[in-house]
Amino acid sequence: MADDARTLLAARQINWGQSAQTRVPDPVAATALIERVGIATLYPVSPELPDLLHAYTGDPTTKSDSHWDSPAGHVYAWRWELGRREAAFYTAIVRGRPTLVAWPLLPSVLHLRADLRSPEDLYASGLLSEGAARIARALDGAGGVLGTGELRQAAGFPTGKEQRAAFLKAVAELDARLLLAKVFSPDDEDMRHALVATRYPEALVAARDLDPTAALDALLAAYLPNAVFALPGPLAKHLGLEAGAVRAGLDRLVAAGTAASATVAGLGECTIWR
Repeated sequence: MADDARTLLAARQINWGQSAQTRVPDPVAATALIERVGIATLYPVSPELPDLLHAYTGDPTTKSDSHWDSPAGHVYAWRWELGRREAAFYTAIVRGRPTLVAWPLLPSVLHLRADLRSPEDLYASGLLSEGAARIARALDGAGGVLGTGELRQAAGFPTGKEQRAAFLKAVAELDARLLLAKVFSPDDEDMRHALVATRYPEALVAARDLDPTAALDALLAAYLPNAVFALPGPLAKHLGLEAGAVRAGLDRLVAAGTAASATVAGLGECTIWR
């Protein structure tokens, strides 16, 4: 493969379903894509990660919009179908936006991105607000899962614009530390909030048993073959990882002979899968 930007980008788009020949037409195919690429966002939020909208249309230029009868509206509905299938772990990760993670990769992602301490420990250390702690306690008391309305009431965020804003801010705190996941019931259209520690305890135990090198190596080994190339800086930034650690992980792939370092016109410094 010639190391020019156009060829590398074309190969990436094919692997990510962003071509007419490899597009993803339905949730079954979307599940297979997520399992193959490891991490995918619902909508295009980073050029360094695959997304389901572009995979559905087979066109990397498709724009997101808010219309229900558009491709974006169609993919929005997939959240429920994929959630009910338990096709992947679902929460806010890539640039703080909805992201799906394949189950085998979840321990690595939790190790790298989640705060593995309990919400109570974080609150006692001054790292979580009182509102965020109330949400975690309410979920814990309900067995780990509640719908938004139920959670607001149980956590002491009654109706009203100000209370809704305070609730969303507290949820964002928990999301930022990957303490929450989003789950879907087969019986209704409500998206529920779930404590990761309660809903996915085995993945959390596995995450704690990993070391940072092993976790990052597993992530990059899933990412690079399908991405074709990696731009260390943007990839690290959009995943919320330390850039030096990502560069070191890519260097390990180069040392193992499965990747090569290159400077490509139009891309810059990158690591290319071989």
